[in-house]
Amino acid sequence: MDRYAARLYDYSHALLRDQEQAAGALHDALIAAYAHVSLLREPDRFRGWLYALVRNECMRRLRDPNRPAERREAPEVEDGFLDEAEQGQRRETRQFVHGALSSLRGREREALDLMLRHGLDVVEIGGVLGISAEAATDLTGEARVRLDEALAAASIARDGRDCPSVAALADDGGWPMPPQTVRKLVHHMETCPTCIARRDRTLSAPRLLQVLPVAMMPTDLRGRAMATATDPALAGDLAAIARRAEPFDAWGWPVAVDMVAAAPSSGRGGPRALWPILAAVAAIVVVVASAYYVMSDSPQSSHSAHGAPSGPVVSPPDSSLPTESEEPSESPTPTESDTPTPTPTSATPTPTRTRRTPTPTPTRTRPRNGTLVVGSPSCGVLGPGDSCSIPVSASGGTVRWSASAGAPLSVTGGGGRIPSGESRSASVSLTCGQPGSGSATVTFSPGGATRAINWQCPENPEPGNG
Repeated sequence: MDRYAARLYDYSHALLRDQEQAAGALHDALIAAYAHVSLLREPDRFRGWLYALVRNECMRRLRDPNRPAERREAPEVEDGFLDEAEQGQRRETRQFVHGALSSLRGREREALDLMLRHGLDVVEIGGVLGISAEAATDLTGEARVRLDEALAAASIARDGRDCPSVAALADDGGWPMPPQTVRKLVHHMETCPTCIARRDRTLSAPRLLQVLPVAMMPTDLRGRAMATATDPALAGDLAAIARRAEPFDAWGWPVAVDMVAAAPSSGRGGPRALWPILAAVAAIVVVVASAYYVMSDSPQSSHSAHGAPSGPVVSPPDSSLPTESEEPSESPTPTESDTPTPTPTSATPTPTRTRRTPTPTPTRTRPRNGTLVVGSPSCGVLGPGDSCSIPVSASGGTVRWSASAGAPLSVTGGGGRIPSGESRSASVSLTCGQPGSGSATVTFSPGGATRAINWQCPENPEPGNG
């Protein structure tokens, strides 16, 4: 509670946009974690497991037909060190970021929010969203590329009005820019020599996303959660919350709510909407059985009885999970999201990690024209204020790529399109917050290649460094 609740509440509030519902979702997720923690077979993934529980509770509330239409958002965590001018600048930056984020799909915004604001890695993001680590790598990589392009488009729209095409597009779309305007500006930049030369490649998505508001957790939530977990009089509530959090897969991760078929209603006869379907299935069974009965008495059937199965072979239903689940109607930024229809699947846990390594849906697979080739970094150990580059190139076709780094490293210019045979580079820099040393990983997409870079922050850095 003390270590994770504040960040988990901000994530819950980003999905639900209501302070009471966000508090209820976090409360139930923490109680579910308390009841089921013994199931988790990967203790080092405990943080990501908590986020998965919180998301499931949020999705249940988003799907509730009785969800209140009126919402009251939580107050923002205030920064008392900002003066009026700095607060105005932050509001302008937020508007700038919202304009860029508007061009991303809801699933992409949620993945970037988990990665850039909450610090989850691709394995954790995959577990939270109910997809494989490979799919999460591709999702976050493509989202980073699209966000970097959108940020560049927003920058051009703000500062490049001397280009007539930019001025016309920006004035026509308004501000924050709608998604279609961002896409048009991105396409324009790729074909306009003036704008592509002016593109600001120093914009840092991780830094810009830090200006987004952080929701303040209600002060009474800690006491409510502790009471439910420890008060014998509330044992029934604890048991009910624990049951609702099921099922869990073989690795102890909750099966994503948007990956599970809706449970039948509590009525004796089941949902009325299913009756026609069940009747049709029964009729088909009768027809098939009758046909087989007639065929079994024919002379031909006696010849095939020894060389073929004695009854019709029925393929099992496809139990693979979809590559994209239903997206919440409110993504981590208050912008419009596209919501693909989820494919219902079985809620029964399987002995393998099918939830975290789903079979991709063919219609959603994007073919890649080329392969990203990642070279070796040009540095050994980074110190305060140092930077180095990592070369990348495209082989066999054009590649859309991105790069992200673990703290305290950051990447600038790490993303975009590379034509076949050409090269680019990702610039990695170090920001020292406190003394120490270690190694951080730079991850590239597509392909998931990584490069480890050692860093060192001394006790007393020289003035002007770090």
